[in-house]
Amino acid sequence: MTVRTIAVIGALVVASSVSAQQYKSLVSVATFKVPPGGENAFIEKGKAFVPMLDKLMDAGVVLAYGIDTSLLHVPGENNVEFWCVVPNYGALEKSDAALDEFMSQHPTLMQEAAALSDMNAHRDLVIETLEENYRKVPAGGTPIMVFETMRAKPGRMDDFIALFNKYHKPVFDKLVADGVIYGYELDTEAVETMEPGTMWGLVIMPDLAAEDKLEAAFSAAMKSLPAADRSTMEKQLMDSIEFASHRERMARAVVFRTK
Repeated sequence: MTVRTIAVIGALVVASSVSAQQYKSLVSVATFKVPPGGENAFIEKGKAFVPMLDKLMDAGVVLAYGIDTSLLHVPGENNVEFWCVVPNYGALEKSDAALDEFMSQHPTLMQEAAALSDMNAHRDLVIETLEENYRKVPAGGTPIMVFETMRAKPGRMDDFIALFNKYHKPVFDKLVADGVIYGYELDTEAVETMEPGTMWGLVIMPDLAAEDKLEAAFSAAMKSLPAADRSTMEKQLMDSIEFASHRERMARAVVFRTK
């Protein structure tokens, strides 16, 4: 088990469980399956949405938006994501309406974009961000985004949050404060369309070299624990997740804009 895997396992929560924790923001995600070599052409079509999204940001409807593309080719999986962050469901409705209006006004653009991807594989997600901490991403930056996906067992939301807050959040927060990473978040589906308990741990970093520093920080944090505490923590984590469901994805943001 990698050090970062241990960290993200501790951050997982169960989507179908009830918790007192309120979501901090919502993320609307559209994922696409683009044939290898066609990503740039598809993304160029997607950049036509940028002026409209900038207006929504100026109006306070959208907090952030971006486009990212996978760094690792995985046969059969979607490899391009368009996403935007909104503060609540009211803003989500407004952003969806603006997107629908834009698409209806640009039918040729939409047809050309659709021709560049497998629309049968297209998927939409609405995600709740349950925990996050960010520093400013420089304008024009194209950060690396590392996702870890896993399913947690039912009924363990509050247990996972407690483990994360005790062992892992302080390490992530220091990495943000020290400028090693831009930020991190814990996400779950707001509208459940995947396996119950599906969760994402996301770390956004300036470059791949930051991964080495992240691994070193968590290694040091784990080694600082008494052996009995470390063993107990790892057992609690392994008892609480479907470890065979664990997957990782690494992407680069082509567009990344925040307020």
